[in-house]
Amino acid sequence: MKDMTTMDPYQLERFSKTKEEFDAFYDEQLLEKVKALDKERQKTMQLAKTSVIKIAIPAIIAIILYFFFSWMLATIPIFVYYGRVLFKDVKIKRRELEERLKKEVVTDLVTFMNEHFTYKPNGFIPSRQFVHANIFKDKPNRYKGDDLISGYIGSDSDHAGAESPRTDVSFSEIKADKVTYYKDKDGKKSEQITTMFRGLFFKADFNKAFDGLTIVIPKEKKRSKGFAPYSKEEENQLEYVDLEDMEFMDTFDVKTSDQVLARYILTPNFMNRLLEFSNRHSEEDLKQSIHQPTTIKEAIQAGFSEASNQYSAYTDTPYFSFRNGTMYFLLPTQRDHFDFNIMIPLNKRLIYSYFKDINIALEMVDELNLNLRIWTKQ
Repeated sequence: MKDMTTMDPYQLERFSKTKEEFDAFYDEQLLEKVKALDKERQKTMQLAKTSVIKIAIPAIIAIILYFFFSWMLATIPIFVYYGRVLFKDVKIKRRELEERLKKEVVTDLVTFMNEHFTYKPNGFIPSRQFVHANIFKDKPNRYKGDDLISGYIGSDSDHAGAESPRTDVSFSEIKADKVTYYKDKDGKKSEQITTMFRGLFFKADFNKAFDGLTIVIPKEKKRSKGFAPYSKEEENQLEYVDLEDMEFMDTFDVKTSDQVLARYILTPNFMNRLLEFSNRHSEEDLKQSIHQPTTIKEAIQAGFSEASNQYSAYTDTPYFSFRNGTMYFLLPTQRDHFDFNIMIPLNKRLIYSYFKDINIALEMVDELNLNLRIWTKQ
């Protein structure tokens, strides 16, 4: 249960969780579940090793015989089919383990973070919301995602019995691509895929009534490569905003449909909070990414982690968009979230990475004071 005495200067409850709270919850509620799932993972790994041996020995014999009997080349399709059959059970068990992990562990973790959150492993924020954020120049023509978490932060009444503002929040992992089709020199149809954005996409009620659009994006040298921001429809209608905070302006470009609107949203205090929130998460994840393994086992696991992007940090500056009372927040992470790799142990470190991904939304509400009472929409 969240300590109701944890308040910010405005006397608002802080909704984000601490590592100490996670540690206690993990030890009490998740430890045994994760241990049981990891035992199943190890059994599946053993099944995979057995399957590798079963296919490797006859394959090696066939390769040796090929040097004496060229007709052995015709047996390759047989080995491919045999391999698929052998690894079918491994594939099924891996999928079952991932489903159990999300149902038994991630769902409990989401509820622990906030009782008003719901978790849909196969859901994601629709592409129309990504387009509505109006950050990128082109619309994606290939868009997918998963791990949708949605709900609200706050309650019907605060500790004093007064009306408390409620902040609606939803976020998911998404990948937005621009696919260009062309014909190669042989006349074959091919495609070129450029990733516009890959990471966590947040949508939050800004609790401040306004009409119009203001975009806060990284300076050009800090942006994700490949795509310029701003939609074509808005490009000629948006104006650059020159704000007084030099550090903020060195980090972000700001464009708006209304100069007064931009200053209404980007108050000096709010700019400072945006900057601190962005810098804090970048620095924390960068420290985590440069952790050096101290044992051979850690080095091997680190190699698998790097291959699967499980623990990789993000280094890109986030994007913000404020449109008609809604805030959009795009955090480029360039990795999969809540993912399962059979090669990586299911342990506290992995679950803590899940915790951090969910906690970002709660920290955003806390640090940006999105549920601040004086900002409540009238």
